[in-house]
Amino acid sequence: MSQTIRIGNAQAFWGDRPSAAKEILTQVPDLDYLTMDYLAEVSMSILALQRERNPQAGYPHDFVEVVRGLAPYWSSGGKCKLIANAGGLSPMACAQACRSVLEAAGCRSLKIGVVGGDDVLAILQMNPHIEHFKNLDTGESLASVQDRLVTANAYMGCSGIVDALKMGADIVITGRVADPSMVLAACVHHFQWRYDDWDLLAAGTLAGHLLECGTHATGGISTDWLSVLSPVDIGFPIAEVSREGDLVITKSDASGGCVTVQTVKEQLLYEISDPSRYISPDVVVSFLGLSVQQIDQNRVSVRGAKGHKQPETLKVSATYRDGYRAAGTLTIVGPQAVAKGRRCGEIVLKRLEAAGWNYTQTVVECLGNGASIPVLETINEGHDSFETVLRIAVESSSKAAVEAFSKEMIPLVTAGPQGTTGYAQGRPSVQPVFRYWPCLIEKKLVSTSVQTITTEDRSTGSKAVDLWPKIPSAKKIEAACQIPLDSMHTQTGNDPIPKRLSSIAYGRSGDKGISANIGILARNPEDYPWLLRWLTAQRVQEYFQSMGVKRVERFEAPNLQGLNFLVHGILSCSIRNDAQGKGLAQALLAMPIEDADV
Repeated sequence: MSQTIRIGNAQAFWGDRPSAAKEILTQVPDLDYLTMDYLAEVSMSILALQRERNPQAGYPHDFVEVVRGLAPYWSSGGKCKLIANAGGLSPMACAQACRSVLEAAGCRSLKIGVVGGDDVLAILQMNPHIEHFKNLDTGESLASVQDRLVTANAYMGCSGIVDALKMGADIVITGRVADPSMVLAACVHHFQWRYDDWDLLAAGTLAGHLLECGTHATGGISTDWLSVLSPVDIGFPIAEVSREGDLVITKSDASGGCVTVQTVKEQLLYEISDPSRYISPDVVVSFLGLSVQQIDQNRVSVRGAKGHKQPETLKVSATYRDGYRAAGTLTIVGPQAVAKGRRCGEIVLKRLEAAGWNYTQTVVECLGNGASIPVLETINEGHDSFETVLRIAVESSSKAAVEAFSKEMIPLVTAGPQGTTGYAQGRPSVQPVFRYWPCLIEKKLVSTSVQTITTEDRSTGSKAVDLWPKIPSAKKIEAACQIPLDSMHTQTGNDPIPKRLSSIAYGRSGDKGISANIGILARNPEDYPWLLRWLTAQRVQEYFQSMGVKRVERFEAPNLQGLNFLVHGILSCSIRNDAQGKGLAQALLAMPIEDADV
């Protein structure tokens, strides 16, 4: 048994690059395991709509096409095992569809493991003790939405996947599992780690966290993204994990992008809340003892994860119906474009109000001028734009009210300001609204199921094995084209007092229900004490106060020279253009610091 395994990732979300799995296995054909992540909170509600139309359609069909494309790899003797949560709401149906395309391609004796048990919708709908399922964000009782629930899935741990691998599965398809648990399962199975060896489980979970968002670890959405070379060929990450839990993050030499201390640190603080207690179904991980070091070009060592016993509950991601929404855009060209756009928004909303329609939420945004995150409008004030994209969005419990909005926006093409364009898409479409309901469930109420099915050779034509060379000729990227080992860095020039936070820090942000995580890291370790002193929770709350922030928690990670802010309630307006908080770190990095004692 090898002392080190290599685990890749080729999917960060449903909609990621479909060719990535084939690319990484062409470049690294001897990869041991490949993971693919398809499920976000919004994905489950989309799958629920699919399943309503067809009981066998509750999974991302894109995955079946990925498997079809990998058939020549397995036909030619490829040994990499594939682990994906692409089963969605119908793991067995997904597995059967994959078996069909593999058999048609002549793949014999491939075993597909199917892991289920995560669907707890019936428990939430029928359990009389609904006080156990309070919303983790708001504390509300489930009683307020129980009759409108659409999905409810517990975040399962790694054990079901490990069992499937023990049964000889070449492909493991799951429903909802915690994203890092797919990588941890590969480690536990291969090294036969014990389920109570908390530090090893922490190391495997850490590897999973760094891989789960795909190219996040190789330069994707990096603060210094413009410095990332060869983004056309940006590679997906690979984790090299040792039996002792040592971890190196890297990528294929034949791909673009970069793996640096900065790209790894950005992902480390991404959507983790408290870095001293990163909670997964398998282990609670502390990041506070981590050491992150660049050991070679595109090779970053991460050591020092500490683990503790996991809680006796599992997190549940539930969704429920909550009315309808629509959003439309028009482009306005000409002087005072923003003022014209705002006036257009007032016209539409006043006409709807006069007609007696009511809305739970409305938004008028002049995109291109900071409207996605209101604090940026203040920073941008006084800088008139000659062009803006007007976006109007509404939400209501009444479908008729949203349909009325849809009919009211396009008349601006002839009744609005000159230079109004961009209306080729027609009227805004009316969409159902699904809300996210996070809660906890006792582990004893959830039972994991594991089954396997095996392919037979039912091909009717020749096998296109030649389309998948066993030893691909990897194109090496010249060292001169790589980012320096001291990571990407924005120069500050000769100005002794940086004007914005971005000159001394970088960061990344993302959603946590109606709240958001914003991770901020010092570019140079010597600036961290200042960052710690100056960037307080109160300062962040005041900065974002126009977005309805309830409170801000700050967590310190001195070993990473970073701060993580959990900003409660900032995403309560779900119809904003940036409803998932992806731009919040950039907005915070734009904070002026002229008067700060740096």
